[in-house]
Amino acid sequence: MKLLTTLLAGLLLGSTLSATAQFAKTDEHDPSYGTHKHITVAVSRYAEAHAELSRFIRTRAARQHKQEETPTQLIANFGLPLRELPKLDSLVATLGFVLENNLNAEDLTTREQELRLEEKRQADPSGSERLFRVRQQLADLSSHAGQAYVTLRLYDEVSFPTGNRPNRVSFVNMPGVEYGFLRLDNPRLGLTSQAYQGYAIKYMFTRGKSYLNLGVYKPLTQSDADGFVNELFIVNLGQDFYPRNFGRGRRRFLNLYSCYQVGGFIMNRQGTEKNEFIPNLNLGLGVELLKTRHVLLDTKASYFIPLHDRSRDLRGIIGQASFNFVF
Repeated sequence: MKLLTTLLAGLLLGSTLSATAQFAKTDEHDPSYGTHKHITVAVSRYAEAHAELSRFIRTRAARQHKQEETPTQLIANFGLPLRELPKLDSLVATLGFVLENNLNAEDLTTREQELRLEEKRQADPSGSERLFRVRQQLADLSSHAGQAYVTLRLYDEVSFPTGNRPNRVSFVNMPGVEYGFLRLDNPRLGLTSQAYQGYAIKYMFTRGKSYLNLGVYKPLTQSDADGFVNELFIVNLGQDFYPRNFGRGRRRFLNLYSCYQVGGFIMNRQGTEKNEFIPNLNLGLGVELLKTRHVLLDTKASYFIPLHDRSRDLRGIIGQASFNFVF
């Protein structure tokens, strides 16, 4: 008899633990809600956006389950009437860039019927802990009917520039080719050409558009004068940055960006075997003409600045067009 009682108690405990695990509540999921919504918003004016969302939650949420705050981030879990969801969508769209806005809905009728049957099967209603749990779940289902469980994350994009994974660098393998045309502001007669053009290998290695350039530029007009600069071998590291208000690099066509390149070039001169390495810096603007998951076609214009005492002779505007592909 004692063994039978132990077995029955074990079965009851196992059933309770199984049900609890199956319908466990987490910060981003509550099984008593039929609708779950996840929103992530990046904003440039965090204080103002925080105040707007806090006011919305305070005045329109049916119940606030959890809220965590830091000086640069807000995470809130709350119940919201379904009729208020369009208003929440409209609000977050005006605050910043919506990185995530997912809605999942399920029918809880079957779950409620199972709980009703479980309630009737209890043999000792007065002292059953399981019956208390079942009735509590039924009460939660009833009180949360017509509501959505919302998980909202708001963060300052200045502090977290890459969103959910601020410390992770996403590497890619995108080799490509680039054409460049350099027009000097103050070409020196007999020493430099008015313009140089050439081709380069452009190897892109992160999704933030970090890349390496290796290329050779030749003068458009040649000269036999000694000391004439007849070749520029350029080595640069560069990076592009998308603006906050013009698609942020997510469009298929015409993504605007700013850029810099830092490195140097080896200057070869006519009539001498001596080469000179000169560091340089480029600052500019560009437009991605076409961007897909597999190819990238873009063009940019930069100001070419040699960091050297001959900067006046070699500085100018450089235009570049490149084509990269996933390898």
